[in-house]
Amino acid sequence: MSSYGRNFGFRIPPVHGNRLGRFVTPATGAEIPIGAPVTGDATVATNALGFQTVDLTTGTTARPLGNAGIIVYEYGPNAFAGDDQNLVQFSDKATVPLGAACQVVHGPGVKVVFTNTLTNAASVDFTGTYRSSVRVMVAGMGATPTVAIGDYLTPGTGNDSAGYWAETGTFANAWLVVTSIDTSRLEVEAEFLF
Repeated sequence: MSSYGRNFGFRIPPVHGNRLGRFVTPATGAEIPIGAPVTGDATVATNALGFQTVDLTTGTTARPLGNAGIIVYEYGPNAFAGDDQNLVQFSDKATVPLGAACQVVHGPGVKVVFTNTLTNAASVDFTGTYRSSVRVMVAGMGATPTVAIGDYLTPGTGNDSAGYWAETGTFANAWLVVTSIDTSRLEVEAEFLF
């Protein structure tokens, strides 16, 4: 079983050609959340296997060509070896480990869902464990949402509090178009434009 965490999922999964392989996350720094925008870093030499390093993409960015999209990493069951099964759930692993081979997904027809999670009383699970899971995937989706169906998304500030994706009114900077929102679940569905 694989999970993309609490903040990302596919509504229409990628098909052959939409999942680009031969990418790796940086060996140092902060882990990148699954579902965040990334771009291949041409200034860094490929690793020994020929994999290109990807960087978190931040700020309004023109729609790219080629080696950019959403980072995806699939944890296998062995990733949970040594974890307490009463405390660690499949959805708890929502970032890509440092130095890990990963996929970059894009392509017309691929539809994704981003979910903002906030820490509140509901974050205590059935075992009584408090789960601190603050992550804003899309800025503008909250108590007073500004995101609407038909809006365009571009890379955002690039952190858990300000969001990894943001609205843009400029079509040339649009990576995704919003197709559905759920204000009670803080979900934004969007489809790729490239």
